Amino acid sequence: MNANFQTHLFNRSNERTINALGIPTEYMIALEKEDRLIAVDTNRWKYLTQQFDKGYEFIPILRKMLFDSNVPQEFLFLAMAESEFQSRALSSKKAAGIWQLMPATARELGLQIDEYIDERQDPIKSTEAAIKYLQYLHRATGKWYLAAMAYNCGLGRLNRAIAQAGDDSIETLLDENGQYLPLETRNYLRKIMSMSLAFSNAHYLKTNDKEYMLNRGAADSLVVVNVKGGNSLANIAKGANMSLESFKNYNRHFQYNFVPFGRDEYQVYIPYEKLSYFRQNFRNSIDVSSHFFSYKVKKGDTLFTIARNNGLSVSKIKEINTLKSDMLSINQKLLLPINPKSLGSVKSNAKSVKAVNTKNVNKKTSS
Repeated sequence: MNANFQTHLFNRSNERTINALGIPTEYMIALEKEDRLIAVDTNRWKYLTQQFDKGYEFIPILRKMLFDSNVPQEFLFLAMAESEFQSRALSSKKAAGIWQLMPATARELGLQIDEYIDERQDPIKSTEAAIKYLQYLHRATGKWYLAAMAYNCGLGRLNRAIAQAGDDSIETLLDENGQYLPLETRNYLRKIMSMSLAFSNAHYLKTNDKEYMLNRGAADSLVVVNVKGGNSLANIAKGANMSLESFKNYNRHFQYNFVPFGRDEYQVYIPYEKLSYFRQNFRNSIDVSSHFFSYKVKKGDTLFTIARNNGLSVSKIKEINTLKSDMLSINQKLLLPINPKSLGSVKSNAKSVKAVNTKNVNKKTSS
């Protein structure tokens, strides 16, 4: 495949990148000579780096999580191949998040998925789950490139391909004549290899202000704080001196603009530089379980009728739920106060906020 962008080219300086996946150097040299790498053209490169920029704060943490778990950091590009690093990515088969985990697999790996929270869209927790899954696939196959193939097509499909080929070498399994694996899987692994090479090109990254992508040991830029169930995301964002939009970019696993009931505390992410302000100003606003309830919008409901039936104003409902318009959809969840008068009697409870450095998250992953 011809391309006008050459950062994917294999050479001895980035040999370690490919060897980390268990791919022999000789195979890569042969691929390049035959022009069979999937090249990354200039426009595609710009798009991919923009996607990585959106996850700027998470990338050093995810790299460290992989490193601490003895999983090649190049698997970060598996996430790029799966979802283009979009935590909101949702496939037609219901796979979601940067690692494109299916609901059943995600639940088996310990992730919470319900109408209020989808932890597949939490970059840190979904990476913990993906690491567990990749480690399982590596134990089952013995090679990291086989684990990557199985991640895409399934372990059963990979085992059938190996049995048919009589060999588990990458040369055989990616052979175009044999077609032992689906075309999607063959291209998938080539894509991971090409992106690994492109993003390990130190000179290009440095000259294009993307040097942070090379940083494998950056200090954690995020912290985890605990908040009570029922808090509105707007209240938490205000406590961290952040806009709601910015806060939600860090916490995309919440399906609504409030933290669900059901547990005493939930973890949310804020930038490290916001922690001091948060500790001093956050109103962990209420014992919300006794002040608020979740209301499901029914057919025929309007903001006016809901407000009237609950002794509220439309503006108050919109404020609590950070609604920008009066439009509602059936089954939409709204946070409503049980006793509207209690809204003015809430006391600050910042002492109950606990901060946990994300290094602790990483330690938990590697255990």
